Amino acid sequence: MFSLAIDLLDRALSVEARRRSGFRPAPDGLQGIMPTPGTWEEVGPDVAPLVWRREDPAVAGRGPAGVLVEQGLRISSLPHVSPDRDEHARWLRLSDARMRTVRQAHWKLGLRAAFQRKLDARMRVVTLDGDTILLGAYYPDCKNYFHFWVDAMCDLWFLGQCGLDLSSVSHVLMPWNGSRWQEEVAQLCGIPRERIVPLSSADAFVLERAHLPVRVKGGTRNHDWIAAALRQVSGWRLPEEPAGPARRIYVTRGGALRRPLLNEPDVLEAITPFGFEVIDCASLSVADQRALFASAEIVVAPHGAGLVNMAWARPGTKLVEFMPRGHANPCFMDLCAQAGLIYRNVPSIAEEDGGDPLFAGFAVDPGHVTAVLRDLLGPPVPPAGPRSQRAPTRS
Repeated sequence: MFSLAIDLLDRALSVEARRRSGFRPAPDGLQGIMPTPGTWEEVGPDVAPLVWRREDPAVAGRGPAGVLVEQGLRISSLPHVSPDRDEHARWLRLSDARMRTVRQAHWKLGLRAAFQRKLDARMRVVTLDGDTILLGAYYPDCKNYFHFWVDAMCDLWFLGQCGLDLSSVSHVLMPWNGSRWQEEVAQLCGIPRERIVPLSSADAFVLERAHLPVRVKGGTRNHDWIAAALRQVSGWRLPEEPAGPARRIYVTRGGALRRPLLNEPDVLEAITPFGFEVIDCASLSVADQRALFASAEIVVAPHGAGLVNMAWARPGTKLVEFMPRGHANPCFMDLCAQAGLIYRNVPSIAEEDGGDPLFAGFAVDPGHVTAVLRDLLGPPVPPAGPRSQRAPTRS
C-alpha cells in the first residue's frame, strides 16, 4: 500500500522532459519517424498474418525530439535481473533537485528510487562535475549489440547534430560492461575511454550539467536517419570494390538465450544448396563484422541484434529475416528501407508456449525459406558445404 501511494504521488509530481525550461527541440531533419508497417500476408490463407509490434507514438514519441540540458540532474541506476544474467543491466530513474521524476519518453517511475537514495547509506552516489552526456539507457540490458549501436551510439551522433561540442564533454555516462566489442565500437565512434562512466559503477549519480537526448528509441519505433547516423558516427565508408565474390551468409544464433531457432538443422539443410556460409557474429571482431556484411549478396538470419550489421551492407543487398510472431519487431525492416536494401520476411510457424516472447524459441517452415530463396536467387547452386564460425552468441 505504501509503495502504491509513492507511485501515485510520483505520477502527480512527474515532469515531462520536453516541458522543462532546458529542453531544446532538434532540427527538423532529425524529427522523422518510420511509418507503421502493415501486416505481413505472404505466408498463405491458412496461416495468420504477422502483426508488427510497433509502439504507440503517443508513448514512444510524444512531442518533438530534442536535448534537455539540466542542472543537478539525479539518476538512480538500479540493478535489473533477467534471464540474460547481465550483471551490468540497470534501470534508470531520473529526477530533479526536488526529487520529481523527469520522464524522457515512456513511463518510468523515479520517486521511490530517489527516496531510497536519500535514505539508504549503503547506496553509492557519485557526483560528476562539468558536462555529462547520457547515452542509451532505454532498456536495462548492457549486452545487446543492436541497442548499443542504435540507442547509445546514435545518441552520440544526435547530440552532435543538435549542436553539442562533444570535445567539451567531461563524462560519457552509458551502458558499459568493458567487453571487447564495446571497446571497439567506442573507439570507432571517437569516445575517449577515460571519459566513459559505466551506469553500473554506482547506485546513483548527480550530474552538475546533464545533456540528455530525448528521442524515439528501442527498435519498435525508429527514426528515419538511423542508417545514416550509424555510418557517420563510426566513420563507415564502403570499400570501393568488393574483396572477392559476393557472399551468401546465414547468421546463426548458436547458443543464444533469446529466441533460439528450434529447427535450425532443418533450415540449414534447406539453404545449403544455395551456397550459404554459416557465421556466428559473436566470434568476429567489430571490424570483421562490418567487412563481412559489406561483402554480402544476401543475408539470412533469425531476428537478432547482429542484424544491425546490415547498416554496412551495399545497396541492393538482400536480407531474409526469420521473425517470431510474439516478438515481431520491425527494426531491421526499417534499417533496410533506409539503407537501400531488399527485405523479405519468414514468419514463425511455431513458438514455445509461456514465458516472455523476448526469450521464447521459435521455428520457421524450411519450405517457405526455400521458396523465398528461389524467388530472390534463382535455382540452387551445387552445394559446397557451409563454412562455420561458431562461438557463444551475445544477444
